[in-house]
Amino acid sequence: MKINIVGIGKVTTAILFNLKDKVDIGYIVSRDLNKAKKLSDELGKGIPVTYNDNFKFEDIVLVGLNDSTLPDSVDLIKNFVSEGNTVIHFSGFHPSTIFPKEWNPASMHPNCPVLGKETSFKDIVFGIEGNTKITKEIVNLLGGKYFEIPSESKVLYHLSAVLMSNFPLALVYLAEKFYKNANLPHEMFLEVMESLLKTTIENVKKNGTLNSITGPIYREDVDIVNVEMEIFCSTFPELCNLFDGFIQIILSMKEEKESESS
Repeated sequence: MKINIVGIGKVTTAILFNLKDKVDIGYIVSRDLNKAKKLSDELGKGIPVTYNDNFKFEDIVLVGLNDSTLPDSVDLIKNFVSEGNTVIHFSGFHPSTIFPKEWNPASMHPNCPVLGKETSFKDIVFGIEGNTKITKEIVNLLGGKYFEIPSESKVLYHLSAVLMSNFPLALVYLAEKFYKNANLPHEMFLEVMESLLKTTIENVKKNGTLNSITGPIYREDVDIVNVEMEIFCSTFPELCNLFDGFIQIILSMKEEKESESS
């Protein structure tokens, strides 16, 4: 298996470092030749090139451009793609159908934050879609897991991932502010955060979302909710509607739970 990459981003870099001893590495394509050379030197493999060079891909092409520019990559790389190539992107939002059918296109989206070459994909779940034969092989080489997504479901799949990953991080950021305001030790914040999130995940896996809700909103401890909402709104006045929105979500979950039980 020979892997070529287009675009030196966090995901393509991490993929190459995880695969460098398991596959051949072909072309490393970047607008900036120095970046391509640096990555090639770090890997000890690969041929650094730019979009102005004359070459043809062999075997597999991994396209690591961001979501906003990914649809335009067809014109960017079409002169380098040959018959028999499989072209794969990593977007959770775009389907593989943004690439021509003759490119045997596929997508493989890792459900984890990818920070760079130090990221491991062992046991990480990938959402895969399109011509998935090669993506399954790559995920297996990475030590990950996978499930297949219909092309028309990509947007809803990605929205769900954003809600589960990006939004909780924003809430953790806000929670961290209150620990800081209360002069509580940061190491305790980290321990409490891990305990709460880990327990929540375990409860959902065991009991489902509706049977895992708890806390003052669920118990309708109105006085407590009002005091904490006042503190939240005075600290983050521009986000006051956010607190109220979560109250409404939890109350609707409680109502749904009770209707299912009756």
